[in-house]
Amino acid sequence: MIKNYKIGFSPYGFAAFALQEVPALLWLLRPPAENPLAGNAPATPLLGVLEQGGGILTVLLTLFLVRKDAPSPKFKSPYFALAVLCLAVYDICWAGYFRGAADGWRIVLGLSAPVPLYYLFVALWLKNRPAAVPCLLFFIGHVGSNILNYLL
Repeated sequence: MIKNYKIGFSPYGFAAFALQEVPALLWLLRPPAENPLAGNAPATPLLGVLEQGGGILTVLLTLFLVRKDAPSPKFKSPYFALAVLCLAVYDICWAGYFRGAADGWRIVLGLSAPVPLYYLFVALWLKNRPAAVPCLLFFIGHVGSNILNYLL
C-alpha cells in the first residue's frame, strides 16, 4: 500500500490545512471575551498522546504524503462534500464561540469532532489512505478529552 505513495507536497492538503486554521488566526487577532478553551489540557495522558500524536501525524501526512498515480481530486466526490460539511459546521460553531456560545455540547460536537472528521474526509478525497489512520487516533484523543473536560 505505501509503495503507491511518495514524499512530496500536496497543494490540496495545504489548502485544506489553511482553511481549517482560519479560526486560530482569528483567535490570535481577537481572542474571544469568554474563553473556556483557554488552558484546555488533555483529560488524561493517553488521550493527550492520541490527540497530539494523531493530530500531528494527520497534518504531516496530509501535507507531505502524495499518491504517485493520483490524478487531480474531483470536487464532485462525496468525500469532498463531507469535508466541506465538517468545515462548515466547525466554522459556524467557531462563529458562535466568538459570540459567547460555548457550552460543552457545542465544544464537543461543533469544535472537537469536526476537525478529525474533516481531515479523514480530506484524506479519503485525496486518496491518501495512510493519512486516514491517524485521523481516527486524533478523533479518539480530541473528542474523548473534550467529553471528559466539558461534559463529565
